[in-house]
Amino acid sequence: MSEALPFGAIVQTSSYGPGLYGNQTASGQTLTPTTRGVANKTLPLGSQVRITDPRTGRSIVAPVVDRGPYHGNREYDLTTQTTKDLGYKDYKQFGARKLDVTPINKTKIPDLGIKVDMSIPKIVPTKKR
Repeated sequence: MSEALPFGAIVQTSSYGPGLYGNQTASGQTLTPTTRGVANKTLPLGSQVRITDPRTGRSIVAPVVDRGPYHGNREYDLTTQTTKDLGYKDYKQFGARKLDVTPINKTKIPDLGIKVDMSIPKIVPTKKR
C-alpha cells in the first residue's frame, strides 16, 4: 500500500463512478453522480485535499470519502462530480492523468454513533469514620 504524501505532489489519478453508483463509500455515504470526493488508501476519511490541474490551473477542494484506488500506480481516484468540478465533461474525458494533490490539515472526525460524556466528574467528599 502506498503512503499518501503529506505535502503537494504531482501524482497519477483516475476517476470512478457510474458502475458503482448506489454502492456505499468507506465513509458511509451512497455514491451518486453528484458525490464530491476522492478515494485514497491512507488519508483519514473526511480529510480534505486540494486538487489542481497543472494543465488548466483549475483548483478545487474535496473530501476523502472512499478507499482506493486499487488499479495501477494511482494515488487518488476522483468521483465523477469531482472531475466535473475540475472542468471535465465526464469521467471518460478525465481518464487517468497527473494532478497536483495537497492534503489540507482540516481533518473531520467521522461520527461513529458513539456518545461519550466528556464532562468532568464531580468530586464528592467521603464521610470520615
